[in-house]
Amino acid sequence: MKKVNVFIIVLMLLSMTCLLAYDFFPDLIDFIYLPRALVVAVLIIIVIFSILSNRFQKGNSRLILLWQLVSMLYLFLLVVAFTVLGGISQVGISLNNPVLWVVILISIYEIYVQSKKVKVSNSIT
Repeated sequence: MKKVNVFIIVLMLLSMTCLLAYDFFPDLIDFIYLPRALVVAVLIIIVIFSILSNRFQKGNSRLILLWQLVSMLYLFLLVVAFTVLGGISQVGISLNNPVLWVVILISIYEIYVQSKKVKVSNSIT
């Protein structure tokens, strides 16, 4: 994997972590004000960029599958951890939100499809 790709992956995960921390615990960071619309927009842009960059990337299918799996699990566990720590999302990201579960199911389906592609490509070679 190229160093640039690793840097982008780490940057995206750190950005998501910071934005989710700001969303769940806005009182901890009083000196930085981010409007709710900006937080939601940046979260959506990062997720879309993540999906599109992996979908159209020509490269190792196993790495794409690994990225999808790791990023989904990381973000889900981050939401769970912030909820357990007493954080309340300002934009509505919670374990009770059906939209979150729909996104998780779509991600699981994408991972399933990608794993089939990896199996087919491994059986051909």
